[in-house]
Amino acid sequence: MSNFEIRNIDAVKGIQKFYKLIKDDICLIDDFEDDLEEVYKSELRSIYAYMDQVANLKTLPKTKFHFYNKDKGGFREFEFKSKHLRVYGIAIKEGKLIVLGGTKANQNDDTTTFRRIKEEYIKSIKR
Repeated sequence: MSNFEIRNIDAVKGIQKFYKLIKDDICLIDDFEDDLEEVYKSELRSIYAYMDQVANLKTLPKTKFHFYNKDKGGFREFEFKSKHLRVYGIAIKEGKLIVLGGTKANQNDDTTTFRRIKEEYIKSIKR
């Protein structure tokens, strides 16, 4: 069984808190950011700006941020988007939990991985 923790994302400032998921001492969103090609870094900065807006209860167009229609497993899923990047997360009682980053080109595999990790996390907190 994996070990999970959540840590505040200090770069996101607002009324609503944003957290990142740490799984077995590895933060997948940090790894995604560290491995990101330089050409996409500005897009990731834009996604963090979108997070700031959401944290301050601003509405964004669905092309930048949206909740999925279904409440899967008791936690509402959401996605931040740019032209090439995607950041996936879930709504938790404490705020928003960022689980995984990915690319548009790998979106199908990334959403599968995101949902698998989300389910592992849900099981871990229900113990």
